[in-house]
Amino acid sequence: MMRRTGWRTATNLSNKMEWEYLLEPEILAWTVKALDRNVLFHLLPFVLPISISFIAFCVFLLKGHNMPSGIALAALVFALFLFYKVGMERTVFVYRATCERLEIFQWQDIPDLVFTFLRVFPFIATGIIAMAFINNPVISIAALAGPALVAVLVGSVGSASSYKAAHKRFRQRDFKWEDIDRAMLDVDKGILALSISSPDNCIHDHEIDFEDPAHHRYLTRIYFDKTQERQVLELFKKKMPDRATMVERSYKFAFAERS
Repeated sequence: MMRRTGWRTATNLSNKMEWEYLLEPEILAWTVKALDRNVLFHLLPFVLPISISFIAFCVFLLKGHNMPSGIALAALVFALFLFYKVGMERTVFVYRATCERLEIFQWQDIPDLVFTFLRVFPFIATGIIAMAFINNPVISIAALAGPALVAVLVGSVGSASSYKAAHKRFRQRDFKWEDIDRAMLDVDKGILALSISSPDNCIHDHEIDFEDPAHHRYLTRIYFDKTQERQVLELFKKKMPDRATMVERSYKFAFAERS
């Protein structure tokens, strides 16, 4: 599956983020949003709950059970929301190149509306539970206690001051041009996957095989949009050391990417 990438305007870093090498003159900077994951792997867990919710909604609706069909519809909408959010949520990458290095900031592209929803969710759930009890007093309070507690838990987590920053997963990293060992270019996905020498490498550069998809997870991915392709590739071809090579291959996302 092709990566969907794109970004048309510049973006500011979070007030918690700051370029570490700002004193080094900038020679190129760009920002990209990318689906930085194996999409199929993240979407599969939602197929079953979406299917069950849809079938339950149809069955209750055909039998004329309005309240159960409403609950099933709400579950279906929530499952579809998570299906899209988890599987299609993109990551923002901001790149800043200097003569010495490339510095990268990244974070999850989660709209603030999502966190606002988490804070107001308990009130919405309380209203739904109250309506369910009024319309059908036979329903016991014990049966409604579970959903109510879940709503309160979600609201308390969403309102935590550290939750937003933790969920957005802010990350900073950089590397020097001289540490690039090899590069694998996937033009279709807009990815330049780099083999970079580092003391923290869990697999040595000379052991990485571009032909083996299992080794692709050890490469550092550099994303670019089609409109940025020429400038980015020219930059890397100019700054990569003479010993480094660049080959064209199809990048394969592993089911369990490294963090």
